[in-house]
Amino acid sequence: MDIKKFVLSYYSNATEFFHIKEITKPKEALSLHSHEYYQIYYLKSGKLIHHLGDGCAELKARDVFIIPPDLPHYIEKASKDVCFYSISFMPRYITEIVRSNRFVADFIHCITDLSSEGIEPSLTLRSEDIALVDALVLKIMHEFSGVMTGKDALIKSSLSLLLSIFARAYLDEQLDNMKFASEREAILHCLGYIKNHLSEQITLHDVAKRTAMSKSSFCESFRRITGETFNNYLNRKRVEAAAVLIKSGKLVFEAAMEVGYVDSSTFYRNFKKHFGVSPSEYK
Repeated sequence: MDIKKFVLSYYSNATEFFHIKEITKPKEALSLHSHEYYQIYYLKSGKLIHHLGDGCAELKARDVFIIPPDLPHYIEKASKDVCFYSISFMPRYITEIVRSNRFVADFIHCITDLSSEGIEPSLTLRSEDIALVDALVLKIMHEFSGVMTGKDALIKSSLSLLLSIFARAYLDEQLDNMKFASEREAILHCLGYIKNHLSEQITLHDVAKRTAMSKSSFCESFRRITGETFNNYLNRKRVEAAAVLIKSGKLVFEAAMEVGYVDSSTFYRNFKKHFGVSPSEYK
């Protein structure tokens, strides 16, 4: 599959190292691509789905994602009123920021060094940081579009503070995910999460993220502790819950939807595999 790679000069008004733009009608970003620069999306309104590696995340207003160079990804519009800021900069542009701000340096190292499996597809900001982030983004937009003295210094100082806020959001999420006293406790927490969220989209990526394990480590631990694979466990819990609903009088398709299935053929196949009969025969 061809992956289009964008260069900073693609933007007509970009400088050699930096660009910022407010976007309401994304085009190229809707297909798989990478770029030579770092890129930040800060969602102003609406919803986007960010696809990265095997995972994806829905971004709502004031959510963020930041992508390092050369990492394939794409976005999907999840609402009509999408508006977001795209901030792009070459690695050299933040050399001074990284050198003087250890907090940002650690953050940039994390998102640059890890594979797509290790990078968060989204960041959720603290509520108390949102007003400041809004002001910083608008300040950068204003300086970039003007010809004021010292504009580059003001853009860089604002960007440094912006990256510091994002770094804290990223590292806070990592620390929250590492609160378990043992591997067993982490897996038991995930079992509870699955039980309480059967009607929602549940992916291996999202559940593994809750334990701060890689997907391969999580799968190994999950099978060792539960005796079955993550997918088998999730499907078993879903069809068992559906069976209870069907017995209570629910229509088969309603039961399937209530336990998280969007594809009826997948539901029928998993149900028959577990119970030995189709949902209709079971009813």
